[in-house]
Amino acid sequence: MNNEHGDHLSFMNSARTTSRLGLDQRARADGIGLRHKCRMLRRHLSYRRLVGVVLSFACLPSTLAAQEPSRPAVPHTSAADSLTYIYGPDYQTPFVLTPSSPGGANIARHTLEWIHHDNWRYGNNLLDLSLRKSSSIEPAVGGGTGALEPYLVLRSGLGLHRMFGQRIPLPAALRDISIEGGANLESKNSAFAPEERTIYVGPVLQFKVPRGVLNLGVHFRKEWNHEGILGKDESYDPDLNIEPVWNLPVRLGHVDLGWGGFVDINTPKGKDSFGTQMQTEVLARSQLTIDLGTLVHRQKTGVELGGGIEYWHNEYGKPASTTPGAEELTPLLLVTVHLPGGRS
Repeated sequence: MNNEHGDHLSFMNSARTTSRLGLDQRARADGIGLRHKCRMLRRHLSYRRLVGVVLSFACLPSTLAAQEPSRPAVPHTSAADSLTYIYGPDYQTPFVLTPSSPGGANIARHTLEWIHHDNWRYGNNLLDLSLRKSSSIEPAVGGGTGALEPYLVLRSGLGLHRMFGQRIPLPAALRDISIEGGANLESKNSAFAPEERTIYVGPVLQFKVPRGVLNLGVHFRKEWNHEGILGKDESYDPDLNIEPVWNLPVRLGHVDLGWGGFVDINTPKGKDSFGTQMQTEVLARSQLTIDLGTLVHRQKTGVELGGGIEYWHNEYGKPASTTPGAEELTPLLLVTVHLPGGRS
């Protein structure tokens, strides 16, 4: 083999060796680059997983809040007190008669009424205390003056929507349904000496109105009383009470009025001490009031003047068809002072 051929072979071998070395170096370099890229990719993915985990924990409270049932917002709370003077000239009481009015005498009566009402987080409370002074047509025991009658109404309710929020579905027309309990307590120093003790339990439907209040109560009712002529205590059968109540703003021209009232319907409650079968009793009052400040400078002062009417059929459940004085219709004059210190 000549040197030229040998040199050529040496060159070829050297070229092949160099080529292999270059390939190996590039492979090693590519391997190093690939491993570096893999490490970088793993680091990048690990970083992204870490960020994802951190973000997941950061978003966890809002995610859980979105998944759990909605909780009710803290309801509006308020309190109000008022003092009202009421005068009616034509009240009647069963069996209170005069020679000129054998079918039932008209009794003038003055009433001073204190009302406290409050809304708290889960419900509402009502306290209504009246002192009613009759004219001498309905005398106190011993005579000389008219009978005095304190009358106390107590109510307390728990609102389903106020307690449970959207978890308690309500009809679209209702703002809430309140489960209410309470009592009526009364005493009068007349010859009949009534001493009413009545309990009420049942739901109150609170309707949505743009302004004001519109409620419908449906109560189980149980009454105990006293009959002074025979000197007997009375325990009546349980009955049903249905009571719509409203207090709504009314605008007549440029004058803002308040229209309030109630209707009390009591189903028959058995027999009284005389053995008379009681009938369905209906007591209704409707009144319009105006704040005196709006008449002078169109700003409310909290002093209201009003007029109304009260109708009572089958008074105390006694049948008006056979009981003199068991049906009443009287006009009313009212003056109300809204006391300071309430909260809203």
